[in-house]
Amino acid sequence: MAIKSLRSNKVRTFLTLLGIIIGVTSVTTIIGLGEGVKRQVNQQINDLGNDLITIVPGHDTSVSGFSSFSTSLGNSATNSHLSEADLSSVSKVANVDKTGGVMQLDGSVTKGDKQINTRIMAVGENYLELTKQRLTSGQFFGGDLENNETVVLSNDVATNLFGVSDPIGSTVTIRGTNFVVIGVLDAQKGFNFGQPINNMVLIPLPTGKKLNQDLIQLQQITVKVDDINKSGQTSDAVKKTLLKNHSGEEDFTITTQEQLVSATDYVFRILTGFTAAVASISLLVGGIGVMNIMLVTVTERTREIGVRKAVGATKVQIMMQFLVEALAITLAGGIIGILTSLIAGYIIRTQTAVKPAMDLWIVLLAAGVSLAVGVIFGTWPAIRAARKDPVDSLRHD
Repeated sequence: MAIKSLRSNKVRTFLTLLGIIIGVTSVTTIIGLGEGVKRQVNQQINDLGNDLITIVPGHDTSVSGFSSFSTSLGNSATNSHLSEADLSSVSKVANVDKTGGVMQLDGSVTKGDKQINTRIMAVGENYLELTKQRLTSGQFFGGDLENNETVVLSNDVATNLFGVSDPIGSTVTIRGTNFVVIGVLDAQKGFNFGQPINNMVLIPLPTGKKLNQDLIQLQQITVKVDDINKSGQTSDAVKKTLLKNHSGEEDFTITTQEQLVSATDYVFRILTGFTAAVASISLLVGGIGVMNIMLVTVTERTREIGVRKAVGATKVQIMMQFLVEALAITLAGGIIGILTSLIAGYIIRTQTAVKPAMDLWIVLLAAGVSLAVGVIFGTWPAIRAARKDPVDSLRHD
């Protein structure tokens, strides 16, 4: 009876369905995108291994380490910094295998009449190993980094400066100094702690010191530990060492890989929850549309209700008749919305680098929400239908 009733008003049913479809598609797609991006970021962090500890300037007082992820590599507004002495002291802490410092400089790279504003990163010889980055061609810094005016370009910078030509062995100018290109970074590999890889150039740390008025101001120190099980103890030891260097002031933040994953989870939970809440407004509007159309349907079928009650239909049977109609609309809209979301996720996956996650729990959540909307917004019209007086209903035109 519910299906027959809905088919008798195809246009009205379709428009009501459309509100539910848009709402379910929006919420499901946004949750899938948030979950997918979170997994991609966490996978990149996990690919680095659980044996890394990251130190950045500025004391993190936020909840769940929110800013420790967002302020990596000097994105913080803090005036504090990490020094060359800090890097040396940290490398001597027990259970520390390797250390690497990163100093970011502002500037541009010039080749002939082409000039590109980019991020100049002064790094040590362990940089590639600590960040799991790869080279598409050439080699990395090695041996004695002193008086080593060589540079490794990101893939995009190399393409913009040299086009299809091989940049290895060519000369570029950075801050008035000529550098020989010895390598090109693969922008698709590795992780740079929240920073893009495709728009930077790498130079040796001692050379960066000379370009920075003979002063090293590190935006990040990365530590690789020998024993992963002692990461917590090593982190505490590093903290004590840095406190001595900084006269007891904790103007730095130490983050383990586990804390970094927790911080990203926290960030994406907030972002996904907020955007899903905004998108759910469309689902709310669709539910109100269902209630509105069911109230109209009850009014139109008042005489039918009177006839059914006159021949013995109970209040529960009348109520269930109209409630099932509401559930049929929302469930059908939910199923179509889920399918639309799957198609949208496939298009996003194939056309972009983002990989939405359409897990079973997301699909079941969408179906459950659709049923809940049907129950919530269909109950009141169904109750109104059940409460109608049979005599008055039979008199209704």
